[in-house]
Amino acid sequence: MREFYGIVGSGSAPKKVIDAALNDLGTQPLFTIPWYGHISKGLEIVYDWVLDNDASFNIAALDGAKNVPKLLAEKAQDVVKVDDVDDYILWDLKGKETPGMSLVLWDEEDEASSTRIASMSISMKLPTLELTNGLVPIMLDDSPDVQIVVSDELPDIDEAAYDRETLEIMPTALVKRMAKDKGFEPKSKEEAVEMLSPIKEDEKVIGSIIFLMNDGSEIGFNGTEAILKEMFKVVAKHSVQW
Repeated sequence: MREFYGIVGSGSAPKKVIDAALNDLGTQPLFTIPWYGHISKGLEIVYDWVLDNDASFNIAALDGAKNVPKLLAEKAQDVVKVDDVDDYILWDLKGKETPGMSLVLWDEEDEASSTRIASMSISMKLPTLELTNGLVPIMLDDSPDVQIVVSDELPDIDEAAYDRETLEIMPTALVKRMAKDKGFEPKSKEEAVEMLSPIKEDEKVIGSIIFLMNDGSEIGFNGTEAILKEMFKVVAKHSVQW
């Protein structure tokens, strides 16, 4: 099933950061990109990327603003003029058979605008990722003083693992890349999620059992709490009662 991504906001980041994130998503999805009537540094990188990589994209253009650059408009599958670019892109993502994901170009010089866009996206239950920060998920904070929490960097999986729910809404390419960074070789997103999902307390290895065979050889294996409990039950059931 085709994936859909909508880019909102006009913040920026180093070209290699935005390019790397878009490269992870690949050119197979359909992108909806904004035209606010001006080109920010971040949007210039996005426009260059979709053109250089022959990506499939639509444009949501602000009605009454300066026309979309000719080359960009010619390469787009569709150009729609709207009164509110961000609102249109998010509702378009929401209306897909499988809701798309919003990619926020977070603007550090206008955090109020970025917070508004991210809040609207999250309230619509759209997976909301920061395009200017390695596709890190943006999440609402319960604190009344802080509306949005934005990670400064992709956390190390060993130190601050994402929960399964978060991994499942992240882009396939990103989750597989994270798994590969940990030394795994996932063949699918599902495998990568399994590899990266936090281990529950009862799944941690807590001990080992060694069998001493009659020929003097030893066979041993590590066990989780659940496995060892079941093993002890079997041993107790079949032990000779004196």
